Amino acid sequence: MKLTKEQKNILANKEYFQTEGIVGSIFARLLKSKLKKDKGFKKAVDDLDKASDKLKVQIKQAQKDGIKIPPGLLVYAGLKQPR
Repeated sequence: MKLTKEQKNILANKEYFQTEGIVGSIFARLLKSKLKKDKGFKKAVDDLDKASDKLKVQIKQAQKDGIKIPPGLLVYAGLKQPR
């Protein structure tokens, strides 16, 4: 069930939604500052980027070799837009 714009505005003006928004933004700010300093997290992100690039290269090479790649894998690799 989707909320209408009017219902969304009513809920956004409720006190409990406003205080949770503040808590959420403070939590996000603290988390961001902690993760910027975490070397393990940075390494994991770099490894993910490298693995993603390697997957794209391998898929493109497989396509050149004539191997049919499932559309879901192309979307997962970011080589094709989802429907």
